[in-house]
Amino acid sequence: MTKPTILHLIDCLFIGGGEMQMVDLLRRIDREKFRPLVGCLRKQGQLLPVLEQAGIPVMEFPVRGKLFYPRSLREILRLARFMRREGVKIVQTQDLYSHLVGVPAALIAQVPVVVTNRLDLGHTMKRWHRRALKGLSFGITRVMANSEGVRTMLIEAEKIDPQRIELIYNGVDLDAFLIPPKEEGRLPLEPGDRPIVVVANLWPVKGHEILLEAAVRVAAFYPRAKFVLVGTGAARRAILEARARALSIEKQVLFLGPRQDVPQLLPQMEISVLPSLAEGFSNAILESMAAALPMVATDVGGNREAIVEGETGFLVPPSDPEALADRILRLLGDRALAQRMGRAGKRRIETTFSLQRMVAETERFYERLLEARGIGGRRSPGPKVETDLSRVKVSP
Repeated sequence: MTKPTILHLIDCLFIGGGEMQMVDLLRRIDREKFRPLVGCLRKQGQLLPVLEQAGIPVMEFPVRGKLFYPRSLREILRLARFMRREGVKIVQTQDLYSHLVGVPAALIAQVPVVVTNRLDLGHTMKRWHRRALKGLSFGITRVMANSEGVRTMLIEAEKIDPQRIELIYNGVDLDAFLIPPKEEGRLPLEPGDRPIVVVANLWPVKGHEILLEAAVRVAAFYPRAKFVLVGTGAARRAILEARARALSIEKQVLFLGPRQDVPQLLPQMEISVLPSLAEGFSNAILESMAAALPMVATDVGGNREAIVEGETGFLVPPSDPEALADRILRLLGDRALAQRMGRAGKRRIETTFSLQRMVAETERFYERLLEARGIGGRRSPGPKVETDLSRVKVSP
């Protein structure tokens, strides 16, 4: 029997939580069962060579500007023809614009199964985004959530039928933490420094300004505390650097930019912090726990589903620099507690949030969807769209 082709559609392949989870999944999915493909609206980013080295074809469908522009419509039709030509059985869209492009294309191509990933609480969505997704909902087979917090948002805010939501938690590749750091990956830390890491792109929702306010208090008690910020965002970096100077803590804050060796950086740290104002289900938390680091994170979204309060770390209210500083200070002042929490966090990752578990659950999810559509036997029809793609001419 021919292996079903699965097309993952995404905006781009720069480093981010959702992007990395998709790449990890596709690199490890059973190629005896599935044939994975990737489509990008922008074929660029640090993760592109990772997919290419894994032998996963990556195609570009450059939708630009408004979706109803002629060029955008031509690309959507070209994507639909590609889906039909490749015999795609499942389309899985990863982010907002890939939803808006991929779902119509899948409907035109009559792809049997359409899945949309929802990885956050929709805090950046505009009203028309939600309306557009609601309008496309008839063509979506399942919505995949990565936390109970996201699942609840989908039910309460977007009125999605709970039966159409599949909850699969993110997973961590534990083997990546066994690779020793390269010499150039070692940080410029001195003996006696107390490194505290924040792995989060420099976006306003990640709460770095709150972190800097907390860092002022931490540095007053521990002048050797170093806040190591890992994440992309050149424009925001200049703003945060200026804020650190204004608070007179520029010597305590180290900006590393985007890194692909996070599993090797984390073991060099003492504490991990995530001060987000909103979160779906954080890969940074999972990676930090896999590196046996105690966590201090805001109690938003799915963070409490990963962190066991008082056992693997601490949860604090968002936008509360004093509470954030208090918990960081407690861990800095009690190394035994910090190490105990770190060990408990690593055990939790091994038993609950491994990448192997995530891949296995996703494969079973795909198999159930295909079986329900009769793939491999008599196929049940998907949504019917009367379009003869053979008569549609589009530019390459």
